[in-house]
Amino acid sequence: MNANSRINHFIKTLLKKKLTLALAESMTCGLAAHKLSTVKGTSDVLKGSIVCYNEDVKKTLLKIPAPMIKKYSCESMEVTGRLVKNLSGLIDADIHAAITGLASSGGSETRDKPVGTVFFCLKKGTTFYKERKVFKGSPLQIREKACFYLYDMILKRLKL
Repeated sequence: MNANSRINHFIKTLLKKKLTLALAESMTCGLAAHKLSTVKGTSDVLKGSIVCYNEDVKKTLLKIPAPMIKKYSCESMEVTGRLVKNLSGLIDADIHAAITGLASSGGSETRDKPVGTVFFCLKKGTTFYKERKVFKGSPLQIREKACFYLYDMILKRLKL
């Protein structure tokens, strides 16, 4: 299935189930929302996306405590989980999703967290799903792979 077909399938599935989506995007910088916007019906599914690439936005808008960022880094499962939890207080939607990670060198890169590491967290109701993946490629390829992985994760984890 090509990229447009995958996005179309994702949106049609959420439309059929009458589910809405909100995103907190760090490393994808709004790419996940942008890709969805290319398909008819997205306005009935996507409630909004907050690009929280900068640490200050995570702290101020999404209320991530500075000690948490200092302890775990902006690119961590702990911060991603808190992003999705706090996003649900900002945007009313059925599904909330957050993405953080490392698409290029720098930041919190380590041997155990190499470039390409991406953290995903979903929230539907009181249920949370968390995953960590490592993708290979250029920064744009890593971001694109992360977007499509997120769409697939939502369908798979929520059994849609």
